[in-house]
Amino acid sequence: MAMGMTMATPLETGEFTGGETWHLPGGEVGTKVVPAAPAVLEVAVPELSEKEASLAGDWRGLVALDVYGTTSGSDGEVALEALDPASGQVFAMGKAKVSGAAPRAACAILFSSEHGGASAAAAFDGNPKTDWHSRYGNNQAKAPHWLGLAFAEPVEMKGLRYLPRQGGFTNGVAKKYRLELRRPGADWEVVEAGQTDRVVADKREALEINFEKPEMVEAFRMVIESDWSGGGFGTAAEVEAIGVTIPEREDSVPADARIWLEVPAELMAKLQGSSFGLRVRAKEGTDVVIGEARFCRTHEAPTGRLFGRSNGGLGPDKLGAGLLGFDALTEHRQVALSIMSVREESPAASAGLKPGDVVVSVNGVPLPVNDLAPGWEWFHRSHEAVLGRAGEVSVTKGQPLEVGVMRQGKVETLKLELPRKSAFETMDPAKDEASAALLADMIKFLEDHQGDDGSWGGNAIRTCMSSLALLATEREDHLQRVRKAVDWSLAKFPEPEKYGNLGFWAGGYTGTLYAEWYLRTGDERVLPHLDKLRDWAVNGHHTSKWDIPALGHGPSGLPYGQKALVAPACHLMVFEALAMRCGMESGVWELLKPYMEMSWANPKDGGNGSIGYNPSYKDDAEFWSRSGLFLIACSLRGERQDIVDSATAFMKDRHPWIRNSHAYGEPGGAWGLLGLAIAQPETFQDVIDEYRWWFSLAWEPGYGLRFTTPHMGAPYMGEDDLINACYALVLQAGKRNLHLTGKKAE
Repeated sequence: MAMGMTMATPLETGEFTGGETWHLPGGEVGTKVVPAAPAVLEVAVPELSEKEASLAGDWRGLVALDVYGTTSGSDGEVALEALDPASGQVFAMGKAKVSGAAPRAACAILFSSEHGGASAAAAFDGNPKTDWHSRYGNNQAKAPHWLGLAFAEPVEMKGLRYLPRQGGFTNGVAKKYRLELRRPGADWEVVEAGQTDRVVADKREALEINFEKPEMVEAFRMVIESDWSGGGFGTAAEVEAIGVTIPEREDSVPADARIWLEVPAELMAKLQGSSFGLRVRAKEGTDVVIGEARFCRTHEAPTGRLFGRSNGGLGPDKLGAGLLGFDALTEHRQVALSIMSVREESPAASAGLKPGDVVVSVNGVPLPVNDLAPGWEWFHRSHEAVLGRAGEVSVTKGQPLEVGVMRQGKVETLKLELPRKSAFETMDPAKDEASAALLADMIKFLEDHQGDDGSWGGNAIRTCMSSLALLATEREDHLQRVRKAVDWSLAKFPEPEKYGNLGFWAGGYTGTLYAEWYLRTGDERVLPHLDKLRDWAVNGHHTSKWDIPALGHGPSGLPYGQKALVAPACHLMVFEALAMRCGMESGVWELLKPYMEMSWANPKDGGNGSIGYNPSYKDDAEFWSRSGLFLIACSLRGERQDIVDSATAFMKDRHPWIRNSHAYGEPGGAWGLLGLAIAQPETFQDVIDEYRWWFSLAWEPGYGLRFTTPHMGAPYMGEDDLINACYALVLQAGKRNLHLTGKKAE
C-alpha cells in the first residue's frame, strides 16, 4: 500500500481487488491481472491540507502504475483506465507493452499490520532484541494479527518456533493462537490451534510446534487471536520456520514499464473529498503482473511553504540540483519530482524546464519510489541519488542528461547540456582535477560571503568552519581574513557567558577556532579565552541520572530528565584536545570521561561501537556526528583506541546515515567525515568517494555547492553558506595541515 502523508505527497490508494497477490522482490506486493477479470481500485482524494490550501493556484493529480511482465514470460499488454465517479466514463487511459517474465520474491513476509520502528522484518532478522508489533495508537489494528512467509516455490517445513517479544509488558504476547499453512494449489488451512501457558508467557519462553512429518508449503502464518495483556495486540521477537532455510532479502527490481495518467486541475478540484476509480485490463492471452498504484497531487507553482518538519521529519523538502540548475520539492514515497525554481542561464533553463514541471524519468528510466529516510535506500534510490549518479554518467560520457517531464498528460523529454567536462575520479583535490575545481569554487564562495565585520553571517558555527577552511589553504591572504574573524569573535564573546544558554555548542566551535589560530600564528590574545571556556564548561556541569557529571546544552541544567546529551560535550572535548597543544591544562575530559564511556555502545556488551546520544540511548541511526567528534578528541589525545576502532568500523558500515545527526544534519555530516579523516585516513577516503554523486549534483560550477536535502535539522543551521564552509574544510582534510585533521603536535 502506498504511504499517505499530510501534504503534497503520495496519497493512500489501497490495494487492487479482482487479481491474485504476487510478491515482488524487495517487499512490494503486486497483483496478477488475468484477461477475464480486470483489477479495480477506488482512489480517495482527500481535502487539501492547510498547507496545501495556503498556496494559490491549481493542483493536478498524477497516477502511476508499474508493470513488471507476464507470468508466462511471453509478450503482453495492459491498459490503465481512470473512471469519472459521476458518469462512470473513462476520463484518462494509458497502455503499456511488456515482455519477459515478471520477477517474483523467493521469500516474502506476510503480515496483517506493523508499527513504525517495529516492522514485520524484525521477526525474521535472527535478533531476539528486535521485534514486530502490530499497529497501535489511534488507528490500532484489530485482532487477529498474523505474521508469516510466502515462498515462490514450495518448501519442506518441519514446524514453527514462535518467540514472544523479550521486553516490556505482555501486550502482544500470544495467548490464543493458530498456525495456518497454505499447501501447493490449496487455500489456508489451520494445522494447530491452542493457548499458550501464562507462566511460559511471563518468562517469554518460545512456543515450538513440531509436525508429525514434514509438510510441503507455499506459505505459513502464525495467527495471534488474543494476547495476555487483553489489549488486542500482536508481537513477536522471532518467528522461525523449522527446517526451512530463509534466503537473504532481495533488492527491489525496476519495472518493465510505467503507465502515467493525469487528473486535470478542474476535475481534481471537483474530486476533493470524493473518489474516482482505476481499472486495469490485461490483453487477451496473457496474465500481467502490476505493482502498487501510486497517486499524488502536484502544484503548478510549489514553494517552500509545503516543506515538512526539518528536525526528524521526512519532508517534503528541497532538493538543490546545482549541476542542473533547479530546486525541486522532494517527497518521501513519491515517484515524481516537482520543480520549484529554475536558475537563469542554467542547463535546466536552456532545456526549457519550468517551475511546476514534474520530472518522472531520468535518462529514460522512471524515477524509483523516493526514500527520504536515512539509510541504504536513500543512498541508492532517492531521487537525489538517482539524479546525482545519472549526472556523473552523463558527464563521463559527454552526453546531455535527459529528463522526462509530464506535460498535458504526456511525457516530454528534455535534454540538459551539462557545464562540466570531467567527472570525479576521487574526492581528493590533490589527485583529481574536478575535485580541485570544486574546492576552488567553495573557497571563492567563502571569500565572497565574509561579512565586513569579519564573520560569516554573524554566526559562530559558520564563522568557525569558514575560518578553518581558509586556514587549511595556507594562503597568506586567507590568514588576514581569519584574523578578522577572530577579531569579531573576541569582540562578540568577551566572556563565555556571552555564548548564551546553548553556549556549549558555540563555545566548542569558537574554542576550536582559537586553538587552531594560535597554533598557526602564535596570537596570544586567544589564550585567556581557552582557559575561561574550559572553566565555564567544567563549572557548568550537573549530576546526571546515573549520578555522574554531565553537560547539557549550556550551564543552566541537564535536559531529558537529567539524562543529558553528549553532542555539545563532544565539541568541548575537541576544543580542549586542541587547546592542550596550546599549553592549556585539561579538565573537561577528566570530568566527562565516565559519562562518555557509559554512552559508548561497547561491542563487548553487545553494542554497535558508536557513541550514543546518552547512556540510555545507544542508537544506530543518529550516531554520525557525535561518534566522529569523539574520534577527533580521542585521536588528538591518543586515548581509547578501542573506541576509535569500534566507532570507525561502525561509521564505515553505516555511512548512509551521514546527515542524520540528531537535530543537526549539517554540519554533523562534515564532523563525522573529519573524525574518520584523523582516525583512519584510508577509511575517510573510501567513504567520501562514495558520495561523488552528491558532490556532482550539488555543485554548480562557478558558484559552489547548493544546499540539498537534510535528514535532521540543518536548514536552521545554514544552507549554501554552511555546506560550502563545511566541505571546503573536509576536502582539505587529506593535507593534514590542521591539527584537527591530523597535523602532528610539535
